[in-house]
Amino acid sequence: MKQKHILWLAACMAAMPTTGIAQTQDLGQLDVTSSRIESPSIQSSKPVTIISREEIEASHAVNVADLFKGQAGITVRDTSGVGAKAVIDLGGFGDSAASNKVVLIDGRRISNPDLAEADWTQIPIDQIERIEILHGAGSVLYGDGAVGGVINIITRIPESGGQIALGGGSFGSQNGKARIGADTGKVRLEANFSGQKTDGYRDNSKYERYDAGARFEADISDNIMWYGSGNHHTDRFGLPGALTQAQIDTNPKQTLKPDDYGSTTDDFINSGLLINAGPVELDLPASFRRRDSSAHFGGLFPFDSTSVLRTVSIRPKMTVSHEHADFNSQLIAGADIDKVKGTVAGLDAKRDRSGYYAQFTVSDSDSNYVVSGGFRSEKVNDALIDGTSTASNRLNAYDIGTSIGFGDFRLRLNHNRSIRLPRLDERTEYLFPTFAPNFRADLLPQTGMHYNAALRYEAESAWLEVSYQHAKLKHEIYLDPTIGFFGTNSNYVDPTLHRVLTIAGFWHAHDFAQISANFTQVRATFQGGAFSGNHIPGVPQSRFGLNLKSDWSEAFSTTLHSTYVGASHLINDQLNSRPKLAAYFLVDAAASYRWQGVEVFVRVDNLTNKKYISTGAVSPSAGTFGLYPAATISIHGGVSYNF
Repeated sequence: MKQKHILWLAACMAAMPTTGIAQTQDLGQLDVTSSRIESPSIQSSKPVTIISREEIEASHAVNVADLFKGQAGITVRDTSGVGAKAVIDLGGFGDSAASNKVVLIDGRRISNPDLAEADWTQIPIDQIERIEILHGAGSVLYGDGAVGGVINIITRIPESGGQIALGGGSFGSQNGKARIGADTGKVRLEANFSGQKTDGYRDNSKYERYDAGARFEADISDNIMWYGSGNHHTDRFGLPGALTQAQIDTNPKQTLKPDDYGSTTDDFINSGLLINAGPVELDLPASFRRRDSSAHFGGLFPFDSTSVLRTVSIRPKMTVSHEHADFNSQLIAGADIDKVKGTVAGLDAKRDRSGYYAQFTVSDSDSNYVVSGGFRSEKVNDALIDGTSTASNRLNAYDIGTSIGFGDFRLRLNHNRSIRLPRLDERTEYLFPTFAPNFRADLLPQTGMHYNAALRYEAESAWLEVSYQHAKLKHEIYLDPTIGFFGTNSNYVDPTLHRVLTIAGFWHAHDFAQISANFTQVRATFQGGAFSGNHIPGVPQSRFGLNLKSDWSEAFSTTLHSTYVGASHLINDQLNSRPKLAAYFLVDAAASYRWQGVEVFVRVDNLTNKKYISTGAVSPSAGTFGLYPAATISIHGGVSYNF
């Protein structure tokens, strides 16, 4: 296996041209996610949303999940009320949203090999430079799971100075963070620590977490940089569980699960070399991640659930750029190789994943005409560690697209094939009467055919973009609650269709009125069989977001943010026969004052004290509903000092 990997990389390097490196200037906002390297976002054949550092700081959000509320094409579902277990739905996938997108930090994959969503609270907000959201499948560059899109969190380059911040607010919340860095010119270092505690909105929704991390960059020579980062995360949280509508009407803060709780420890170390050799750039990172999670469920039949995963990854990548007289070309080629071992869903299992990809882009010197094409081959081997059961799948993905600029307009067209392999715990079922875990080798991989189009108009102080995504999926993976004691993961026999229409825009009318707004219409439906024409559960059909930022002076600024989320069917209600979750409209506000290195802020979430439910599920056999009431109005304030 190792020899095959080395031969593949050698073949790529043998194909390197020996021409000068392309220099691209003044071509608009840069992004990494659309091409897996830093390049102008106008070259992307799919829409890219960028949440800038300025927007992040102005929001004064407590955790990363809060930043996604009201963003174009995104729904946030939170069963904890504190953002710890929030699920970000990108593309309209409902209950399987966590497995149909890829989440990265600086290009390092943090999407889990099991069904767990990325833990948004372990990413300190003050460490983020920007967040890039790629709308549409990205399986060629990112492989398994990049179906609805990709979220890439770009952290700040270490710099001299530091910050100390303290905050607190409603529900007994407290948080603090500290960061210190140094830049000697050749070496850049930074260390950070943060912690958060809250009693939560509901009974038994306490949450406590701590993070400590460090990162560095060292210029070994003019052409070689060594970089690295690491983080330790630990948390403990209550699991308040679901309520019926009658119980919510009586007391939405109550819990029927006072003895349920969970905890997580998540550590990683990442390091690599970045080598510039004329027109060729090599990025050679490797990482190790240890993630242990556990949950205890009380009641008449108490039981514990544990997951222990160890992941080793290498992600070599080569970029070759060529600048001609009238056009530029760029080749990106690389590999994603992961080895996962551990215990998940009661089984000692392992996963070997190897994906090889290449993408070629040609553009004119001004990027008015851009054409790109790419291909990936990915193989995943899942097996029990004792060797008694195995499952192996190899899938191919491709991507072709163009970005055409004419005057103040830009047209983006794309067609691609996406891939998603079953997660490790999706291969587990519990059989009657012993309920012992059993490994399933018959679960099929999910594939999709995607067609995307977008038209963008850009003026000096405003822009407007209309985009449409059309995705037809085959063998979409879902949890069938009617089979087995805990339900069994299965494939939909008939295709599913995901159609997403998005209108988004921004207008800097005045420093007092910096307005951004978006509207998303989603149609996620079944295309045959018993559910033909029905909507996929857990997917709101319409969403709207509006944000108003006002800089009243250099020192004082305010933001007003509103979000509308339309009605949706309860999770597991494929028949669409149960009452829907009601639509809701939320308003959040924040204000801050800065003086020299000190900043004081206050943030109010759910300003109108709206009582609403963000997610819920139904048991098809019992017919009972499980609803998760969201937090009412909450206030959070704090002070920070930068030095």
